Amino acid sequence: MRNRWSLLLFFAGSVFLAWAPGATPTPAQTEGCVTAVCHPTMGKEQFVHNPVKEGMCTTCHQVADDPQKKTKHPNNLVITLSQQGSELCAMCHEPKNVKKVVHAPIMGGDCTSCHNPHQSPNKGMLKAAMPDICFQCHPDSIVKHKVMHPPVAGGDCSGCHDNHQSDFPNRLMADGNALCFQCHPDKEEGLKTKKVGHYPVKQSCVQCHSPHGSETPAMLSAAVPDLCANCHPNEAMARQRSLTKHGPMIDQKSCKNCHDPHFSDQSKLLLTSPMALCLACHNKELETGRGKIMDMKALFDQNKNAHGPIKGGDCISCHNPHGSNFWRILTQYYPSEFYTTYADGKYALCFSCHDKTAFTEQKTKVATGFRDGERNLHFVHVNKVGKGRTCRACHEVHADSGQYKHVKQGVLFSGWNMPMNFVPVKNGGACLPGCHGEKKYSR
Repeated sequence: MRNRWSLLLFFAGSVFLAWAPGATPTPAQTEGCVTAVCHPTMGKEQFVHNPVKEGMCTTCHQVADDPQKKTKHPNNLVITLSQQGSELCAMCHEPKNVKKVVHAPIMGGDCTSCHNPHQSPNKGMLKAAMPDICFQCHPDSIVKHKVMHPPVAGGDCSGCHDNHQSDFPNRLMADGNALCFQCHPDKEEGLKTKKVGHYPVKQSCVQCHSPHGSETPAMLSAAVPDLCANCHPNEAMARQRSLTKHGPMIDQKSCKNCHDPHFSDQSKLLLTSPMALCLACHNKELETGRGKIMDMKALFDQNKNAHGPIKGGDCISCHNPHGSNFWRILTQYYPSEFYTTYADGKYALCFSCHDKTAFTEQKTKVATGFRDGERNLHFVHVNKVGKGRTCRACHEVHADSGQYKHVKQGVLFSGWNMPMNFVPVKNGGACLPGCHGEKKYSR
């Protein structure tokens, strides 16, 4: 009401002055504030403050006579603001400084550091368009990245941040992941429905992603695998320092070849079941620096009698998928040679499941069934100096077509697939390989 009276008094005074004896009327006195002489561009921009649009200047300005007649304003009028700072804006607008986190200019009561109080070519009567107005205080380096967050690339800071106030850190529109899920609902759904969620994803997306942009794909704060190494140093060390490298760990995708970074129905965030994952690559013959690796998928398709770990789909019982200091990325030592002098440590891999007394006791009645009476035939085979046979000389280590104790049908020896001719019987067996005549044993 006070503002309306001020407006009426202002125009009444103008009319009175216009018709006072001897006075020469000016455009400002007869036509108001916006004329070709006074404020000619006011109200002409695309976005105009409502009081200006309605010609209600005295909503925000007070008009009074200058008793000393020193003002430059026509008719010696003194123009002042009705209130100072944000108190003036609060006459019409709800307070913008009542939440936990308030924008610094608002906290200082300086609305006009961002807004033009009369008009602007920019939405919200901003003094400059977004994001340029933000860069008056914030460094523009946040938008100079190889990979940009789409809202940032589009100059839409207010897509994530409230320009005035918020109850969340950094004046975000929502708390933590809830904000990200507004545009990425698939990630929210995945965390709810998948059996295993990556811990950082559950806690905060920005543990791995930069919210504005970065130099790496998907706005990651560091490139894979360096990013993963922050939480998984042992695996990163295996990748870097292992003598035997696993191919998927050293190509461009690295960890993501096998793991989903967000969630999975498999343990360890694997992309699929462990065996299926391995066979996605081992479905063909592979060349390595230390010989060829057979087509494992074809081997398993044709041979259903699997070694225990393979039967359980558990390749990592014997192989370290991140890298190893042992042949064929084995988890423990196992000799790569066909012949080798026996030592316990050389069979550490096998002895993680099998009892080593079957190889260390020259005579036994219980340690092994491969014996002639008490004579331990395992001991005989592995303990020949310089020509001890390794386990795989006689046994299939992955799978076979149904042989007793996984004894091979043939052994590749110097380019010759030497037949084993092993025949088990109820209390023993017989063997007729190319390396010796027929040998029989009976327990």
